[in-house]
Amino acid sequence: MTRRGQSEVLGFILLLGLVTVGTTGIVVLGSEAVSETRESITSGTAEHAMTQFDSKASLVAHGDSDSQRATLEGAASAERTVEPDRGWMNVTIRNESDEDQIDAQLMNVTLGAVVYEDGDTTIAYQGGGVWRSDGSGSHMVSPPEFHYRGTTLTLPLVTVDGDGSVNEDVRISQNGPSEDVYPSDTYSNPLEDGKIVVEVHSEFYAAWGRFFSERTGGEVKIDHENETATITLVTPAETEPVGAALSSSAAGDELELSGGGSEDKQAYVDSYNSSGGGNYSTTKTGNGTVRAAGDVDMSGNSKILGNVRSGGTISLGGSANITRTAYWTTGFNVNGNKAEYGGEEQISGVEEANDVTPFVNNRLDSLAEDNNNTNTDAIYTSSGDSYLNFSGTDSVTLSAADGNRYYLNKIDADNKEIVIDTKGEEVEIAVSNGISLDSSTIRVEGSGVVRFYLDNDLSLSSGAKVTVPDERSEGMWMYGTTNMDVSMEGDSGNELRFVGVVYATGQSNFDVKHMDLYGGVIAGDMDVGNGGSIHYDEALETAQTLPTDAAVPRVTYLHISTTEIRVEND
Repeated sequence: MTRRGQSEVLGFILLLGLVTVGTTGIVVLGSEAVSETRESITSGTAEHAMTQFDSKASLVAHGDSDSQRATLEGAASAERTVEPDRGWMNVTIRNESDEDQIDAQLMNVTLGAVVYEDGDTTIAYQGGGVWRSDGSGSHMVSPPEFHYRGTTLTLPLVTVDGDGSVNEDVRISQNGPSEDVYPSDTYSNPLEDGKIVVEVHSEFYAAWGRFFSERTGGEVKIDHENETATITLVTPAETEPVGAALSSSAAGDELELSGGGSEDKQAYVDSYNSSGGGNYSTTKTGNGTVRAAGDVDMSGNSKILGNVRSGGTISLGGSANITRTAYWTTGFNVNGNKAEYGGEEQISGVEEANDVTPFVNNRLDSLAEDNNNTNTDAIYTSSGDSYLNFSGTDSVTLSAADGNRYYLNKIDADNKEIVIDTKGEEVEIAVSNGISLDSSTIRVEGSGVVRFYLDNDLSLSSGAKVTVPDERSEGMWMYGTTNMDVSMEGDSGNELRFVGVVYATGQSNFDVKHMDLYGGVIAGDMDVGNGGSIHYDEALETAQTLPTDAAVPRVTYLHISTTEIRVEND
């Protein structure tokens, strides 16, 4: 009996303990849940209140109201402050060729913020938007005053001034007149060149960066160490179609054709048309126009089947021959006894070609950061640099099936074959340190387009070839910066072959001999020597010179202003 009685007492005590522990757990967990629910409700209320504040601040900033009253609702224990030194925005115009060079400082202002803080939660009005962080990151609640559409950026920035802590009820007023930053007495639209760089420093920098990316479709640079987000907008590269076999781009450049005495050493220009599927042999014609912003000097056995347009002087020596009209601006000289021309006429000048260096630099940067290199065994990486993988083979293939964006540090090929299988798509390849082909071939397959971007020289020698089926020059584009010189110099009996377009404006040089080029060339100083034949593809007159690129946001018109509002207790 005694043992049974003890067992009943122990059982009761154990049961009471379990009930107590369970009840305590329920109370603790329940309290935590209630606390979390209460915090969620109050922070949600604070978000809504700050969004309402945003709307009223906008009315004041944009002149629709002299002042507005707002209530910063939320937890009673939360801290509400006006912090005029919190965050900044910097807007500059950078040099097209060198982004580190600032051509103009348009705006460098402190943003300020109206801040609600409750524990780990921070909700703030800044730059015309509402932002939130909770210790594990930040996100946007409502967007700031930053509007990008087409090629127009409108930035009516709202900054904040005030004095420290405030109560729930505040008054918003404009703190002086708005200031027009762009356009102004100094700056006007449309933008002709340069890059617009917008940089924001804020504790909500990651959320600002996501907003920039979503709004512009561009690539945003995030600097976690300095808590900044940066978006770059570039002025559109306005390029005309490739309208001539040879186009010397700048007024100080000279275009020389200096063929030798025999036919195989003749410097020669004519045309064909690949647009209907025909190749050179079936469609060749005499429309090989040459255009130069500077002088044109023809000597020896050089012949142009077509017109010549010069922004300087045209000089004909030896047995040089222009089958149609020589259009000149500053002078026309015939020095050779056997020189011929169809006619001559003075004109007012030849417009210089647009420099594509900024465009090429953008593509180089973009493809360096985002590419499909790891999708193919044709590329290997060593010490951070990427090269074509010719290990154990003399031929590699880059296929659009593996991706259409590639980045290489250099192509240096001797007796090798590089196949680019487009699969009917566009393939982009950036090469930071140039291309050198010695007895090697780049062969395009399929009906797509290949675009190379080079920040160094292009060199073909010893029978090297760049080929596209049916001499369809639209299938190959090689763009260069001012750092790019082009040398295509073969030997008699070991000629070179290039199908495509070379587009290298700025200070680039173009030197060729003993080679056939099917397509067109835009470059700086040009020298077509013995056996240099340029066959202009008339299909280029309607070809898209530059690709459409949503990842590089364009800007032509800027509308920037700043308005400061003052926030104080009501």
